[in-house]
Amino acid sequence: MRMKLREDTVSLTDFARNTKKHTQEIAECGRPRILTQNGKAAAVVLSPEAFEKLVYEAEERRLDLQLRKAVEAYAAGERGIPAEEAFEKLEKRTGIRRKSRK
Repeated sequence: MRMKLREDTVSLTDFARNTKKHTQEIAECGRPRILTQNGKAAAVVLSPEAFEKLVYEAEERRLDLQLRKAVEAYAAGERGIPAEEAFEKLEKRTGIRRKSRK
């Protein structure tokens, strides 16, 4: 999704007056619109698909960083906590009791 600032920047007033036209263009080209107010960027409007992709990629990045941190900690000798202790903490936090494994 490569933005074209000249084409993708419109005033909030123009967007409000021509909402249908702008939303159709956003859906067709997949690029967001930057809305300006008094000449300054005030908001960004994007398609649900583009938003969903953005959220997915951000979550993937967050999980990747979390995993990388865990691998680095493990390589540095940190071994975390025992599973039983981890489950107990989860039970306290969520209030959900798990079935005993006997």
